[in-house]
Amino acid sequence: MDTYEKIGYSILGALVLLWVIGMIAGAIAAMPYGLLGLLAFVAIGVLLVKVLRERLTSKEDDYYSKNVDR
Repeated sequence: MDTYEKIGYSILGALVLLWVIGMIAGAIAAMPYGLLGLLAFVAIGVLLVKVLRERLTSKEDDYYSKNVDR
């Protein structure tokens, strides 16, 4: 990965982080109706952690990504 690609991903990551913070702040400001949005954020976060954990611990996925030709 070259330097420009790393810079691009860093900028995109920062923008996504700011967007999520803004969405959470908006959900808090819209209480009590914003609770639904907060619950959705929590659910998405839990599922994202689950998917990442499964991917990082899967030996089968590692085998196929290293040994199967595309």
